[in-house]
Amino acid sequence: MRGRRFSEGRMSKALGWAKSNWQILLLWFACAFSGWYLGAKGYGMALYFRITGINPEEWIPLMRLAAEKDPKVGTKVSLDGLVDWSNKPIKLPYREKMTGVLFICSQCGMEEKLATFYEFYRSHAEKLQMVVVYVGQPNEELFVFWRSFEGVVWARDPNLTVFERLNVLYMPRFYLISPDGTLRYISPIVGYLWRSDKWEQELRRVGKILGR
Repeated sequence: MRGRRFSEGRMSKALGWAKSNWQILLLWFACAFSGWYLGAKGYGMALYFRITGINPEEWIPLMRLAAEKDPKVGTKVSLDGLVDWSNKPIKLPYREKMTGVLFICSQCGMEEKLATFYEFYRSHAEKLQMVVVYVGQPNEELFVFWRSFEGVVWARDPNLTVFERLNVLYMPRFYLISPDGTLRYISPIVGYLWRSDKWEQELRRVGKILGR
């Protein structure tokens, strides 16, 4: 009986607090639902960039404006700042092959996008070395890909120096760099809006560059 009265007392206090603080509870539920919905839709990075001043609702004009800061195809670019997962610097680009650098995050539709790029890499492995730069905190899904994608080099950009230098912004974003550091290709700023079939079409264009 004593335990029952104690439980009823705690329940009564909790209900009393909820009744007098219903606005706080309503805000909490709204934030929780918004976070779940945005995460499920893959809008995490878009929300992040909106907070930093980029409004995804105005995608087209902002895409053009943001692209003005892109490095130009035919110019030299530096990949200094990328490290492996033991935090050791990676010497890039590769001297024997073209280097494909893919920036990706957990909110970018990672599973289908990575599978598409991996198939592209396997088709051109004689001329291309793929480097996947993961931005964000690693999760179990990432390690599954890590073990599955043989031959791919996984990297980090801890200070986001290369991220800023290459004007990555929306992910996934792909760069093709020749052994002498010349930028041969940069993908459009489209972020998660491109589905796998659109990326496959775009990567066929990149394949023609590799074939030259």
